[in-house]
Amino acid sequence: MKKHYFILICLGLFAFSCSENSDKDGSAEVDNRSRSQVIIDSAIAFHGGEKYYNSEIDFGFRNRMYKVQRSANTFAYSSQFVDSLGNHFRELTNDGFTERINNEQVDLSAKDSMAFAESLNSVVYFALLPSFLHDDAVNSSLEGEDEIDGKEYYRIKVTFDEEGGGDDFEDIYLYWFDKSDFSMDYLAYSFHVNDGGSRFRVATNSRRVNGVLFQDYQNLKGPGPDSLDHILNMYKSGQLPILSHIELNRLSVVENRVLVTDLN
Repeated sequence: MKKHYFILICLGLFAFSCSENSDKDGSAEVDNRSRSQVIIDSAIAFHGGEKYYNSEIDFGFRNRMYKVQRSANTFAYSSQFVDSLGNHFRELTNDGFTERINNEQVDLSAKDSMAFAESLNSVVYFALLPSFLHDDAVNSSLEGEDEIDGKEYYRIKVTFDEEGGGDDFEDIYLYWFDKSDFSMDYLAYSFHVNDGGSRFRVATNSRRVNGVLFQDYQNLKGPGPDSLDHILNMYKSGQLPILSHIELNRLSVVENRVLVTDLN
């Protein structure tokens, strides 16, 4: 949901500071959920804040173009690509999912419609993290602090309610936010589909386009879905093989009719 980030972050950081001071003298019990949300709010502000909601965001990924438009109560995600059947246009909005090929709407089975919608939503979700960590179905908690490659990080655990959490609501995520600027430099998640597994992602090639921070990722393969408790140690010891590289290109952010692009 859309937030007034400047006011929220200022109040949140004040509350977070008070919580940490209370920790030191033992005068108050820390609310981990509140602290985790303060960190998430700070990370969203650092990565793009309000611009996630008042801009049209375009990016390319694996030979497809994606467009994202969001407001407080509405969203529209679309992708375009060409194959042997022609020019595909897929769109997911509050009203549901549709596909057109060569400008003609396609009748899809419920199974295909759900699969295509989930695929589109997944690409957008990962491309614009951590902005989606405000969703109502998100449950977060501050699990601890870690040192990675000489930097200090907050480790946030995220789970999802069944209602509003999508088909993969049982997935569990870990996010590592830099304690100095709240950048999201690492994430990991477990999943249960296709026999289950886990992934660990390392942010690379961070760059801003009109105030929105975009990142590529080195995608590492973890073991089974119960491995999140020790997946960071496996990364540090070099036990996670590289599965793929996730790279965004043809970036553009249109805010208030001002176009800023990065075509690399």
